[in-house]
Amino acid sequence: MQELSPYLIPLVTALIAWFGSRAKTKRELKSMELDNEIKTSSYYQGVLDDMSMRLAQAVKEIMALEDRYRQLMVMNSELLIEMKKLKDSNSDLIEEIRKFKQLNGKEK
Repeated sequence: MQELSPYLIPLVTALIAWFGSRAKTKRELKSMELDNEIKTSSYYQGVLDDMSMRLAQAVKEIMALEDRYRQLMVMNSELLIEMKKLKDSNSDLIEEIRKFKQLNGKEK
């Protein structure tokens, strides 16, 4: 046993040191993983914040376009009504011109 003790003590010491450093390495790796997860989550939080701002801006633009579309639809219907009135007026004027031509003896 005395012959093995010079070899056993350093071996046991090395094993204890190895187990201790292994536990420390595991803790450091876990710490690094947590840091990476925190950085990743903050990155994705920034991306989500940016996307939500863009979405809000897009919704505002869509709402403005819908308002403009409604205005144009109203304007279009008003113009169609005005065009119909002008068409009717034009037809009436053409009929009056025919009557005047008939009175003057210039039948078509």
